[in-house]
This record gives sequence, C-alpha cells and structure tokens, in this order.
Amino acid sequence: MHDATHGYDTSVAYTHGFYREMAPDWLDLAARAADQPSPRAEPDAPFRYLELGCGQGFGLCLLAAANPRGDFIGIDFIPEQIAHAESLAKAAGLTNIRFVQADFLDLAAAWPGDFGSFDYVTLHGIYSWVPPKVRAAVVACVGHATRAGSLVYVSYNTQPGWLATMPFQHLSHLIKETSGKTGGAVFEQSIALFDRLRAGGAATFQILPGLKARLDAVKTRSTGYLVQEYLHAHWQPFWHSEVAKELAAAGLAYAGTATLAETMLPGILPAPLRDTIAAQADARLRQDVQDFTINQSFRRDLFRRGDDAPAPQPLGRLRLCLLSPPARGATVKVDAAFGEIALQYPAFAGILDALAAGPHSIEQIAALPGLREQGMANVRQLLLLLLHTGTLALEAAAPGDPAAAHRINAVIAQEAAAGAPYRYVAAPALGSAIPASEAALQALSDGTPAAHWRALGVV
Repeated sequence: MHDATHGYDTSVAYTHGFYREMAPDWLDLAARAADQPSPRAEPDAPFRYLELGCGQGFGLCLLAAANPRGDFIGIDFIPEQIAHAESLAKAAGLTNIRFVQADFLDLAAAWPGDFGSFDYVTLHGIYSWVPPKVRAAVVACVGHATRAGSLVYVSYNTQPGWLATMPFQHLSHLIKETSGKTGGAVFEQSIALFDRLRAGGAATFQILPGLKARLDAVKTRSTGYLVQEYLHAHWQPFWHSEVAKELAAAGLAYAGTATLAETMLPGILPAPLRDTIAAQADARLRQDVQDFTINQSFRRDLFRRGDDAPAPQPLGRLRLCLLSPPARGATVKVDAAFGEIALQYPAFAGILDALAAGPHSIEQIAALPGLREQGMANVRQLLLLLLHTGTLALEAAAPGDPAAAHRINAVIAQEAAAGAPYRYVAAPALGSAIPASEAALQALSDGTPAAHWRALGVV
C-alpha cells in the first residue's frame, strides 16, 4: 500500500490548460528542426498518443478532436480529473480517446496489455513535482509505452533558473505543513512574510536579486497555479543532465527542444559564451553549461527511443499559415529564455504578404524574392521564431474530418458561457488548438464566431 497522493497537493483542481508544444505536428516540427525523424513516416499515417498525467483532460480532448486519425489515451491518478475528462469527451462525442484513472506505481508494476506502444508520449507538470519513486515509475511506464522511433516530450522546472525562488517555495510549503492552512491562505501568509523580510533588509534579497521579481510575479498568479506550482511536497527543479540520465533507463536519448526559439542556441549567444558551450565534449554537460549561461528555468525536452534512427525528414515541405499577424510596420518581439529579440517588419513582410494569400510550404517561402538570397538556414530560423511568437502557425500535416472539432468547440462555448474556465478551441486545420477569449467563446455560443476561425476549422 502506498500514499494515495505521493505528497501531491490535490486541494485545488488542476488548471484547464492547453500547450501547443504537445501537439503531434508541433512535436514533428521540433524533431525535424533538430535533425531527428518524426515517428510518422507519412503525414496521413494513423498514430497513437499517450499523456501521462493528463490532469483535467481538456488539452488531450482538444488534440483528439483536432486529430481524428490519432488514438489517444490519458492517464491520471485523481478521480475527479478523470471524471471531468471523460465527461468532456462524451459530451463532444469523441471516439478516438479514452481516459484511465491509475497510479504510476501500479502501472509500472503491471503495464496493461491492451495499452500497447505509442508514437508519442508526453508529460507536462509531472517530473518536477513528484517523489523519486514516482519518477522511477514514470520512467518505467515510458519504457513500456515506447518502441524504436517513439518521441517523448517531458517538460520540467530547470536549474539554475529556480535558485532564486527556492526559499519562497520552501517556506510556503513549510507554512502549509505547520499552520494547517491550505490554498490561498498559505500564500497570503507567505507573501506577507516575504514582504516584511524584504522591507526589513533581509540579506538573501541581496544575494538572490531575482527573488524580488519572482515575488512580484507570484502576486499576479491565481491560487490554482500557485498551489500546483509551489505546494507539492516533492517540488524539485532539475538540471537537464539529471533528467536525461534517468530517462536513459528507458532507452531514451535527448533529441532536441520543443521550444522553437531555443533551437537558436548556442549560436545566438556572444562568441565567448557560444565557444565555451561548444567546447564541452559531453552532450549533457553542454546542455547544463548552456542552461547556466542563460539562467534557464523551464525546459520542454524531446527524447527519442532507439539509436537506429532513419534519415531525418526535411522541414521544407511543412506548411505554414498566418495566425496572429502584426500591424503593418510593427516590430515582433520574441521573448525567450536567453533574452528578447526584436524582429523588424521588413525582415518578414514578404512572408506575411505571401501567407495572406494562403498557406505556403517552408520551401515555397524560402524561394520568395528577397528571401531566396538569405539561404534556407536563415529563413528557417526566422520562420521558427515567427512560429514561437504565434505570428504564424503550423498547418496540420494531413487535416482530417473537422466534425469532432466542431462538436467539442460547441460544447466548450456552451460550458464557458455557464462559467467553465475553458479558454481554448480545437483548430483541426492546425491539428492543434488556439486561445479563445471569453468574448470570442460567447460569440461562438451565440452563433457569430470570429471570421478567421472558419479558415482554421474551428467552426
């Protein structure tokens, strides 16, 4: 018998989020950007997708609706979250998804025979928040769930970017343990405590200057986020090398990042730093030195199963479309872990003009006048940054029947109008989902959706 929660704080329901980096087509793009092959040999091939720790199941339902060729399974140990996921899937009439309430320790010991193996396995909000025995079970589950060529996505809090916040997390959790308080009451006390310490000139604020900025950010966050981020008993940021070493036990090797701006690393850094990183002979050491250099706090890592990789598929045939173009003449700001980049309008004006007429492949964009002379490598880098900012979107490799997406979006709009915290809709033309404001969802519920949503298959 084991502790049912493993120190995971379940006092507040998990958020109803969606993370574009977990979409199959985005994962394929990220793999190709790192010269790694996609799990799918052909764009229209069926695929299997597993999310370990699916939370409310909202994001996975959106992916299932936007990717009818996929077979999706979501696993979580909290009954209320699985109940929500199953209810949403049923209301939307999704037939390509199922949810399982299970503990990773039990699954690691007895992997269900009917699960089989998967092309994609994803974990968000798990690895940095569970105890070592559960992490070991997660790795065992990943080993059961993958085969040669499978792609695994793992996001986690990273050192050294969390060093400045560790005192706040420690004392907040200790207040929870010693006071009997929960949720928002814990943070009312911990924030007030740190405000007094800062005003009184506590030395740690001088040693860790980033602590002040983190505390200011904490004050803008919802209670749900704060509980899920800070109050789990086994909260622990990791160095990349630690995660890579643990996942190696499942036959996985690091394959790249799903954070597209970070594909520019280390090349974008000043020469002394870039050269120092490149001089490290070991791949894991290079990643840790790079993270130290940019003060990395969060990673979205890709791992691949097996060493006998076929030749990577080129990026050139992937198709892009406009998603949120800037006003004519405006600068696009790229926020990244290594700093901010300002993309000047003339650098991408031709891309916007071309895509205004409809989706283009990366090859077609690279051949446009004014871009052809820059070479594929530079154009590719620019396009990845525009994808990172949400200016552009990746078109689904093989869009399927949008009926399921239309159904789930109708349910989302109806439930949001009744107060549900849903703020995304499925976009089958992208094989993904897009943000939706409360007003936009109300318009969808009223039968007057945003005009550009039709092109994305939302309605």
